[in-house]
Amino acid sequence: MIQHKKSKMVKQNISYIPNKKEAPLFSWPWENLGSFKYLLFGPLVAKVIYAIYKGEIKNEAICLHILLLFSLRALVHQLWSSYSCMLFLNRTRRINQEGTEFKQIDAEWNWDNFLILQAIAAAFLCLSFPSLANLPIWDKKGIFCCLMVHMGISEPLYYWLHILLHSPNSFHKYHWLHHSSKVLHPFTAGHATFLEHLLLCVVVGIPILATTFFGYGSISLMYSYLLAFDFLQCLGHSDVEVFPCHIFDNFPVLKYLIRTPT
Repeated sequence: MIQHKKSKMVKQNISYIPNKKEAPLFSWPWENLGSFKYLLFGPLVAKVIYAIYKGEIKNEAICLHILLLFSLRALVHQLWSSYSCMLFLNRTRRINQEGTEFKQIDAEWNWDNFLILQAIAAAFLCLSFPSLANLPIWDKKGIFCCLMVHMGISEPLYYWLHILLHSPNSFHKYHWLHHSSKVLHPFTAGHATFLEHLLLCVVVGIPILATTFFGYGSISLMYSYLLAFDFLQCLGHSDVEVFPCHIFDNFPVLKYLIRTPT
């Protein structure tokens, strides 16, 4: 039944693909740079290297954290990608038994664009609010505050934005790209338009910024929240049912707490 619905959606979405890149904020600003897009990290790398050379890395620690976060978040996606391809581990729990086609691999090649976008956004926020560069390593109240803001604001906002993107007008202009992938894959989580990831920047940024402005922000909070968010995004797009379905049959409330591919 799941495969039937998915194949039906794919067939419907194919008709949306041509001539849809004309929508405002559909394409990425660095789309034509290819692999040279990573040069956008040049200023951050230069600041870190210069700070290390001068022995003042503490003054530019936030730049180092932005670069480390980019690397760790990319690693999370890569590890999930590797796991989803390990048929000897998950063959019996795959939702779609079809393999990922080369066409989809090529289409999702620039899945990490959103990581670059969020790194740039973080850099500009640190320039606008210098206090963000002086966060403590740990604040025990921060986790609780972040969870409250996430559940109270970000989660409902993410839900309603997703509903909006599935409206006929928005879907035909933007969200069809995300659904053009025939087989779910962790990289599919990042395969979306520039506009959609701008909105996701807001969703992800609200809990971290709100917690920081409340006075409970920390470096560990920034790492744990973003890595956990990416982990769950990959889980939801992994095409592997990690949690057995009978768990949700016995405890229906869990479907509101755990996001799965089905």
